[in-house]
Amino acid sequence: MSIIFGIDSTVFIIVTGIVIAICIATGLVIKKIRANARARLRTLIENPYHIPLHVQKILVDTTGVSPKQVIYTSPPHPAAINCIEGTTDLSGSLVALAKKYSLDEITLATADGLLLASSHSSPSADDIAGYCGIYNENPQARIPGIMLFGMVHKGSDLIGIAKIRGQALLDPGQELICETKDILNSWI
Repeated sequence: MSIIFGIDSTVFIIVTGIVIAICIATGLVIKKIRANARARLRTLIENPYHIPLHVQKILVDTTGVSPKQVIYTSPPHPAAINCIEGTTDLSGSLVALAKKYSLDEITLATADGLLLASSHSSPSADDIAGYCGIYNENPQARIPGIMLFGMVHKGSDLIGIAKIRGQALLDPGQELICETKDILNSWI
């Protein structure tokens, strides 16, 4: 056995083999990580408009309500209130909008359930996410006491959640949606 650089050649070969094995293992791990990243990127590119939703489903108790008991009404005739002038922010305009259309509360959220603004001081994030999930699954969904409507503002899909007095089911009137868009255009 010869000595290379003061080290026995057998030890040198074993250490060199271990170093090469570690380099190969590291290379394989890096290759696997990059392949996973490319696969994730490919799935995003295949469907660029997919927004993952992690929404808790809200169960609506409809057992005690028969179709004959539910009252379908049109939106109330709006009062003569200017929802933009005289308000200091988006939430103030939503308070005026709620008053104008006799709503308990109106909330605007992104399509994935994030709060944008509300006429209520502290809306429930779980309720907002749940209602947005319901609307995304079925835009025609009917929930007693809740009126859901969708709109697009500057390329973003938004969902309006209006809580109404009583258990009447309302369809959002075009006036309410247009006025909501005007408020958004004024503040954002």
